[in-house]
Amino acid sequence: MVRKLDVWQTPWDEFDGYLFDIDGTLINCTDAVHYFAFCDALKQLSGMPLTLEGVTAHGNTDVGILRDALKLAGIPEDEWRPRLPTTRDTMCEFVEAREDELCVTLLPAVHVVLQHLTTCNATLGLATGNLKRIGQAKLRRAGILDYFSVGGWSDQFEDRTDVFRGAVAQMHQARSTNATICILGDTPADILAAHANRLPVIAVATGVYSREQLLRHKPELCLNSFEDLFV
Repeated sequence: MVRKLDVWQTPWDEFDGYLFDIDGTLINCTDAVHYFAFCDALKQLSGMPLTLEGVTAHGNTDVGILRDALKLAGIPEDEWRPRLPTTRDTMCEFVEAREDELCVTLLPAVHVVLQHLTTCNATLGLATGNLKRIGQAKLRRAGILDYFSVGGWSDQFEDRTDVFRGAVAQMHQARSTNATICILGDTPADILAAHANRLPVIAVATGVYSREQLLRHKPELCLNSFEDLFV
């Protein structure tokens, strides 16, 4: 059976380009390297030990997570905002120095999907809340970085909608301004950001959100895992 996206009625594998989220969509990380990079950055920005307790991380961006943690701790924005560029670099260096400690596993059928879409001559890209160098380290560790030629990252964006918009612009440059694009993600934030950019989205329940939770936000296609694409 060829899975089609509701309303669009387009077979899932006939778009010109695809933009993938990373964590919970392509891979699962069971280490705490990225988490401790946040803790290190927050200590540098605030001058005190801080964690991500109380902060929504799934579907957020790295910059947004820092902002929310500092706001929760009552740190005035004018104290940390000017130091953000240096902090981003420090976080990336923290993860890169510990890249061999990243415990990354591919989620079900990810490799099959990437290979299939490559065979279909689709352009593959990323639309993720990760900082670029951190996301690349994870994908390099997973052995799939070379599949992706464009990417939207959180280095310059705090809002996921803006991350997606930047990724779409890159995809249009790589293909054409008329290129058809599909988003793939695992959180309600991915669905909302895709729809804000007037793009269809394939939601996959391989992250922390169930299929029922994702369906509430009306993705064009909602899967238990990418394996469902080949049923």
